[in-house]
Order: sequence, then C-alpha cells, then structure tokens
Amino acid sequence: MSNNKQLLTKDEEISHGTKIQIAAQASKNILREAQAFVQSEASSETALHIQLLINKSKNIEYNFKRIEEISKALLAELTPSSEAKRQLIKTNLEKVKVGGSSKEEMIIRNQGLVRKLALTHSSKYVSRDDLIQQGNEGLIRAVEKFDPDLGNKFSTYARAWIMQTINRYVDEQHTIKIPEYLRNKIMRIRKAQNSYLQSTGQEAPVTVLASECEMSESEVRALLSIKPDAVSINKSFGEGESDMEGFIKDEKSLTPEKAADENMVKGKIKSSLDALDPDERLVLIRRHGLDGKGKATLKEIGDDLGISKEAVRLKEQRVLKKLRMSSELQPLSEIE
Repeated sequence: MSNNKQLLTKDEEISHGTKIQIAAQASKNILREAQAFVQSEASSETALHIQLLINKSKNIEYNFKRIEEISKALLAELTPSSEAKRQLIKTNLEKVKVGGSSKEEMIIRNQGLVRKLALTHSSKYVSRDDLIQQGNEGLIRAVEKFDPDLGNKFSTYARAWIMQTINRYVDEQHTIKIPEYLRNKIMRIRKAQNSYLQSTGQEAPVTVLASECEMSESEVRALLSIKPDAVSINKSFGEGESDMEGFIKDEKSLTPEKAADENMVKGKIKSSLDALDPDERLVLIRRHGLDGKGKATLKEIGDDLGISKEAVRLKEQRVLKKLRMSSELQPLSEIE
C-alpha cells in the first residue's frame, strides 16, 4: 500500500470501521477458546506460549496479528474430534484477517493527517519523527475506538486522539508538568507573540496579547511566567514511592474519548440546527442563548418575529419535539 493516498471517503470509513469492530468481536471469540485451552492444557508448551502472547499484548482484541498467531497455535493443537471448535476458530479468523486489512488501510490513509498535526506542534523538546510516532499511536487508538454507527467523521474523531497523544508526550518531556488546558493557553499566547513579531519586528505588548487571546493581562503575565524547567512535580518525596503529580487532579483536561465525543456532539447539533427553518432556528438559539448573548424572553423573541409570546412558546415546543425525533441526534443518547 502507498502512504500518499488521500483520506478515506465517508463510505470507506464506515466500511472499514465496521469490519474492524466485527474483527474485534471475532477476536474475543477466539480468545475465549484460547483461554479454555490454556486452562485445560495448562502445563503444555503450546498453552504456555498462548498465555504469553495474551499477557504481553495491549488491547489484544485489536491486535489482529497477535490474534492470528494465537489462532494458528490453537488450530495446530486441536484434535480431529474438535472439528466444531476448529471451524469456529477458522470462521472468526477470517473476520480478523479482514479487519486487520481495514485497520492497516485506515492507518496508512491517515498518515497525512498525522504529519500535518505533528508539524503544527513545533517543540524544542522533541524531534519531528518523535512527534509523528506519537501521533501514530493516537491514530491507532482512534482506529480501534471508532464506531461508525455514531455517524462521526473519522478524521474529526482521530484529530482529537492524535493531538492529545502528541500534547501529552511533549508535556512529559518538560521538567515541569503543566496541565494540558494551561499548556494550550500558553501555546495560543506564543502563537500570537510570533505573529506580532513577524508583522512588526517587535515584541508584542501584554495588552495586545491579552486582546488577541481573549484573556486578562494578569492571566497572560501569569502564563508567560511559567518556565518549563522550573521545578519538577515528578520529584519523589516521602519514601520515594510517590511523586507530587500523583496528588494533583486535572479537572479541566478532556480525555481523547471525551474530546472526540464533544466534537461529534457539536457537529450533530449544528447540523440539526441548520436543518431548521430560519424562524425555528432563531427561536431556539435566542431562547437558549446558543449565540453566547444570553437567553432571550418569549416577549423579546415575539417582538422580533412579530408574533405573540404564546406563539413563540408553542413554536419552541414544536422545534424541541422535532429535534428529539431527529435521526441526527438519536446516536447522542448512547454517549455517556
């Protein structure tokens, strides 16, 4: 396969994603047979080999090459009287092979996305190759976690995983650990500084940075005062078995799953709002403050539309009912 292929189409994403999830379920079926074999033949060399393959594999149900190894070891040991088990393993193994090809295709076809995101994250702490390697780890996890039934575009879903993986890796290279939400703010300020320097040839004043980044001047000063090599919160204390980082809870940083789900939710809501009539959309946006300007009263909306408060209330109820029945928003009920 060539790594310069274009991104997958929507249909290809759905097809490959479905095959991968089918393969993961087939892997679990094979693993059940493998565990049963290990328990019944605990002392045999093959049983020990299979158990070792299982133990050293992370996310093993998606490690399709490892599942193939386990399957071949099992098939070699099954007796002729175990034809039903043999056929079960073979059937599931075929699904695993198909899923493995789909997984490889999704990874290769999204290499351009990984490189693009890695190159936008310049860091003096890590090399470009390391950034790409870390981005690929995030991509692989995104491929494994992608559920095509939710209707999310894979490149959007994968972007969150890739960036989270890269960001966390870069953060780990610093002597000091900075929470991700703060590090993102610092990056925004640095970007504004660079832009101002390139356009004017001068260092950006704090007032300009605060305005550009939508922060207070005191917040900008505080963030710029953070030094990557100040004090390590990885430093052990007590008996040396704990470090400070273990006692600090990051309340604001999203996990890759939550970040991807949040992006998907926003996309679904925007799509559903765009499908509404202009008056319906206006009522919902203004009534619930979706434009960031605060919630409007029924009378205020009615005055804008030239209708009564009661008419606005009934229109709002109809719109909400329409959204609850929307096929676009149905999958959101499955997100915890």
